[in-house]
Amino acid sequence: MKIMKKQTYAESCGCAPFDWNAALANPPEKYSEEHTRLIDLSADWVTCACGNQCDIIPRYKSGAPMDEYLRYLGDEFDVKVRLADWCEAIDTLENIEERSGEIITETKAGEVA
Repeated sequence: MKIMKKQTYAESCGCAPFDWNAALANPPEKYSEEHTRLIDLSADWVTCACGNQCDIIPRYKSGAPMDEYLRYLGDEFDVKVRLADWCEAIDTLENIEERSGEIITETKAGEVA
């Protein structure tokens, strides 16, 4: 039996995972240095909220998820972070985590079949 270490896509690319839940629980002031850092992280498919999901989610070479809805949610998350719309960013992150879980379940089911 092959044992696989669970890791985020960010980790599989050699980046440290980022805890978006913690960052959004105590969000920075709009236009602050920390807000700029979060914008930079959310703009990259490796370090965005989607990149901090499991690495078994199918992705394009750019790191963007192949799943159209998850990719849409990732784009929406980036917009919410840029606008410092923290409540909406939290909601979008929850949707990303939910859709990621569905994709992981579907992917694992496909491996068994």
